[in-house]
Amino acid sequence: MKCDVIVVGVGGQGILVTSNIIAQAALDSGYVVKKSETHGMAQRGGSVVTHVRVGDRVDGVLIPRGEADVLIASEPVEGLRFIDYLGPEGKAVVNSQPVKVPGYPPMDAVKKELAKRDALVIDALDLACKAGHPLTQSVVLVGAASRFLPVKEDILKGAIRKIINKKVEENLKAFDLGRGAV
Repeated sequence: MKCDVIVVGVGGQGILVTSNIIAQAALDSGYVVKKSETHGMAQRGGSVVTHVRVGDRVDGVLIPRGEADVLIASEPVEGLRFIDYLGPEGKAVVNSQPVKVPGYPPMDAVKKELAKRDALVIDALDLACKAGHPLTQSVVLVGAASRFLPVKEDILKGAIRKIINKKVEENLKAFDLGRGAV
C-alpha cells in the first residue's frame, strides 16, 4: 500500500497542522511515514507545501510530479499551481476561499481550470464557521480528504485530538462537516 499526499496553501492556513494530522494518523495505523515541508516565505503569505508519503514501505520524501494520490489545497490558486502533481487517479480537495494578493487571477478562471481536473472545491470557511470557529478550515479539508486516505475515520479523529490543543470539539465537528461534504 502507498498513498502520497501533497498539502498546499499560504502561510497561516494550517498547512503544517493538516500534514501533521495525516502523518500522525498514518503512524497510528502502523504505516511508514515520511514528510517534507517547504515554508520559506510563509510568514509573509508565501506558498507552503508539504509532502506526506505513507505506505508499507516509503522510498524518498518528495512526491514526483504526476504521482500524488491526494492534493489538499487551502487556497484555490495554490491548488491550481500544484494540480499537476496529481497522478491519473488522484483526488484534489480545494478550499474555494482565496487569499487574494495583487495580481490574483479571476476566480472564475481558477475554478474553471480546477473543474477540468475534477477537483472537489468546497467552501471550507463556511463549514468551519458552522463547526464553531473559522480557524478550523484546515480540519474541514482533512475531513473531506479522509474519503481518499488509507486511514480509518476514528484514527484520524484520534490524531486530531493529539495534534490540536485548542478548540478540539470544534475541530472534530469541522472534520465531520468536511467528510460530509464529499
